[in-house]
Amino acid sequence: MSVVNKYIPELAIILSGVALVSAWILEYGFGYLPCTMCYWQRYAHMLVIFIAVLMFLMRRYKNYHIPFMNIFLIFAFVVSSILAFWHTGVEFSWWDGPETCSTGSQNYDFDINNPLRGLDGMIRPPACSEAVWHFLGLSMAAWNTLISLTGVLMATLAIRRDLEK
Repeated sequence: MSVVNKYIPELAIILSGVALVSAWILEYGFGYLPCTMCYWQRYAHMLVIFIAVLMFLMRRYKNYHIPFMNIFLIFAFVVSSILAFWHTGVEFSWWDGPETCSTGSQNYDFDINNPLRGLDGMIRPPACSEAVWHFLGLSMAAWNTLISLTGVLMATLAIRRDLEK
């Protein structure tokens, strides 16, 4: 049994966990608000973690590995990859994003007589076409595409090993 096959739930939890924790650090630690598509990508990683935890618990407490669970894991990583690649394409203007992503942040004209005026409507998530953070020239959506494709590859290798038995 290969390392990937033996530890696929743990690897999936680590991979998606790192993606989610990184996003939360950027949001809550550095103030980068996520757009609508960013939230969708987070939900896909939460699904990956849910499936991987089920796989881990089934193996740990029932002492068996269910190969078809890898199919669900592949599906969740593929969904994450598609969402991330779609978002990357929106950022690079390769195609349009959903209409819910077109708002972007608004300017606020400060009024000395009423300084709290408009604060409720002022803070809006960025438009999905605005990449607010880059590392090594790639946006968070582009990094998520690479992370999710790595997950697809890992889960595919694990299921391939199961089928070879």
